[in-house]
Amino acid sequence: MAAVFMCSMVGVAQSETLRFATTLPEADNPETHAMKAFKKYVEFHSDGEVDVQLLHGGVGGDRELLESVRSGIFQMTATTDGALASFYPKVQVFSTPYLFSSVRSAMKFMNESEVMDDFVEDVSEEAGLQIVGFAADGFRNFVNNKHPIRTPEDVQGLKLRSMESPVMISLMKSLGAAPTPIPFPESAMAIRQGVVDGGENPPSTVINGGWSDVIKYMSLDEHIFSAVFVYSNPRFLEKLDDQSRRAVLDGVQLYESIMLAGKGQGYLDDTQRIRDKGVEVYVNTADEKALFREKAQAPVLKFLSDELGADYVSNFILAVEENEDSLY
Repeated sequence: MAAVFMCSMVGVAQSETLRFATTLPEADNPETHAMKAFKKYVEFHSDGEVDVQLLHGGVGGDRELLESVRSGIFQMTATTDGALASFYPKVQVFSTPYLFSSVRSAMKFMNESEVMDDFVEDVSEEAGLQIVGFAADGFRNFVNNKHPIRTPEDVQGLKLRSMESPVMISLMKSLGAAPTPIPFPESAMAIRQGVVDGGENPPSTVINGGWSDVIKYMSLDEHIFSAVFVYSNPRFLEKLDDQSRRAVLDGVQLYESIMLAGKGQGYLDDTQRIRDKGVEVYVNTADEKALFREKAQAPVLKFLSDELGADYVSNFILAVEENEDSLY
């Protein structure tokens, strides 16, 4: 009996715990579905050697989660790209307006570009975080109460709620708008009261933040693409055996697939819900987006070049353009 007990204890000792944390609550959303599928996949394909624990909400903001993954308190998390800026400022280049023309283009670039291989390696060395996968949160769009935004001239003179982000403020100013930083919880009331004419957000936030009840127009100009990076603690990955490591990395691919499908469908569904509330939704053409890009990119790229280095920014943008050419 003692020998059986000792063998059982050895088996338990060999298993690894993977805590996958998110700021979002457990709900009927793509993040929750993707995380649950990841858990099932990893536990099955590691033959029980990896015990995945999912932590939903109440564990800190995105920055705190990244710090916890760096220190090994948690082993994995997934956040939008902006959360990395505190640890790796060069990620701000992803905030370049009209950088990607589609989610497909963005995913191809992040998964296949040599620039992104260097990016991932640099993040690991500089920030102590291993990027193991990419997904998409979606595109941000302009909303307002004055008129549809079809061309850059339609943004001229609008007073728009803005995040306290130098890149976003630079974008709005380049189009002739007056950016007005307002805390998000107060933004719907500010739009309703006419303090600002509108703002910008993805359709899901326009719905969930109450903006769809107080705005008349939304234009799908898709000015900022919000990427999602999946992170792991590199020391955790290194100590896994080959089978368990493969299970985790392949499980991330399943996570990505579910996220992309769910977010893509959600973008369409949320836009229709906004229409159903009486908001006039305008879908900007590729030619119109080119006009926005021509006017808005240069000032933001100058700011980013001053902050991050001109060579780094120009090489990144060139790689994105080559990626676009290969697709379209």
